[in-house]
Amino acid sequence: MSVKTPYILGINGSHGASAALLKNGELIACAQEERFTRKKNQPGYPKHAIKFCLEYAGITTKNLNGVSLGFKNPTLFIDDLEYTKTVTNSLLSNLKSAIRKPANFLGGKHPIFHQAYELHKKTPLWGLLARNQRQFLANQLRIAPAKIHCIDHHTSHGFAAYYSNPDLESLIRKKTLVITLDGAGDGVSSRIFLVENDRWTTIASTPEKYTLGWLYEYVTQYLGMKPNEDEYKVMGLAPYADKHAAEKVYLLFKKMMSVEGLSIQSDIPRVSYPAFLEKYLAKTRFDAVAGGIQKLTEELTCELVQNACKETGVSTVILCGGVFMNVKANMRIAELPDIKKLFVMPSCTDDSTSIGAAYYGYLEMCRKEKSTFSPKPPKTMYLGPQFSKKTIRDELNLFRKKHPRVQIRQLKSPAEEIAQLLSKGFIVAHFKGRMEYGARALGNRSILADPRNAGIVKILNTQIKNRDFWMPFAPTILEENADEYIINPKHIHSPYMMVAFHTTEKAKKDIIATLHPYDGTARAQILRSEQNPAFYQIIKAFERATGVGALLNTSFNLHGEPIVCTPEDALHTFSRSGLRYLVLEDHLLTKSL
Repeated sequence: MSVKTPYILGINGSHGASAALLKNGELIACAQEERFTRKKNQPGYPKHAIKFCLEYAGITTKNLNGVSLGFKNPTLFIDDLEYTKTVTNSLLSNLKSAIRKPANFLGGKHPIFHQAYELHKKTPLWGLLARNQRQFLANQLRIAPAKIHCIDHHTSHGFAAYYSNPDLESLIRKKTLVITLDGAGDGVSSRIFLVENDRWTTIASTPEKYTLGWLYEYVTQYLGMKPNEDEYKVMGLAPYADKHAAEKVYLLFKKMMSVEGLSIQSDIPRVSYPAFLEKYLAKTRFDAVAGGIQKLTEELTCELVQNACKETGVSTVILCGGVFMNVKANMRIAELPDIKKLFVMPSCTDDSTSIGAAYYGYLEMCRKEKSTFSPKPPKTMYLGPQFSKKTIRDELNLFRKKHPRVQIRQLKSPAEEIAQLLSKGFIVAHFKGRMEYGARALGNRSILADPRNAGIVKILNTQIKNRDFWMPFAPTILEENADEYIINPKHIHSPYMMVAFHTTEKAKKDIIATLHPYDGTARAQILRSEQNPAFYQIIKAFERATGVGALLNTSFNLHGEPIVCTPEDALHTFSRSGLRYLVLEDHLLTKSL
């Protein structure tokens, strides 16, 4: 195949398994495996996501110039059912699990056990796992193992965020800080890059044994929530804590973990974190624990970023890695005086490493072929599946037979009719166009409601979302109205709900249902017309009806389930929930409750 039209496939096989496809250096398709399997945070080999990416491009694996994996770690597929079908891989998987569990337990008792566990990475077992992983991928994709490249995990995070930035063209010629921070990956929990003219220089790293991300994860588990999934609930709970009680917890954590220069340090390794929590927090209120870990996270991330800016003199910062899913920490970082421009990777957990791995694979291909490396930022993050009119029609016909009492009609003026329903206080599920990539609903797989109505939150929670009572919803605000509702003096670009903002007095009246109930902040999506014309027109029509250029926007799913992907998913969720209205492309479904 000619290198003039190269295709590079990126894969993440960790939690949030995903696949991404680049064509000519541009991201054209990306999706998480969970959307197809309907298993939240699905790990392992993302075969359905890969299939979607290839079908979208109209190619097969024979057309791929390269495949890049967002980890060097050779144990990614260790729990994958496809991987463990062979006898050898099954034995390796069982052996790895047998070693890992007692090592983690003993490591919590004394660091020397953790050090002994780490030594196994230098044994022949580690090399055998790496070879088997590459061969497994080659067999699944039916390509030569030589086409498969394993990319350093934090480099994958960094490449995803840097080359996904809409301002990429202006970034290339000036120095930019790219800061990664997560649980761990390839032996590191944080890395700081200085980037200029596509030259990447690592200026600092934090080893994985000192990991803020895993400390937050262990706290989530300690509080009885799902680790690596419910951290956002801890963040949402934190403002409710008594300040003095939260301060005590914060100071306890602060004695254990701190920032030293451009890295994070801890008095104990991460395998000892659970024992630390049990020993020192056994009689501490749950909300104080949430408040303490949230304050620590905000303080440490701000200090790390501030130190990097001061040491380098760079004021343009890009953030990526799972810790930066914490929108309150991002808000504090955005307020730092040394920062002039800030960009946070959309959905910056491990699912985005498939994107970064694809960009890095494209760079490697260009180096090998001595061609120009010309990456392009994605024009949109609506990168998932879209469905034909025939598919929609067929699904509606099947649904009508099973649910004859549900009314279905074609919308003549979708934006106006949806806006009228919303202005009258009804909740509307909205399914249209390509599915958005990432953890946030951005209008195409969303549940929409009137942001003026504070009472709508209880209805959403009891009849549809079943969310914890303390958790806020989020607004989508038209860009031209943003200054009326959020305080954003630096004009931080926020199309992906990755930053929280303090809000105005007008917001407390017009978009009260989308504010955090305690501190009044908002995790806003600021929408321009060109980003999603159909969604923009709905909000514009709502503004004409009510005077408010914003909507409550939450993900179209039931609690604990992935966001809907297909028309079948949307109809199934509609039928099982208290939703009365569903817009499926240009069809309105109405059911009696």
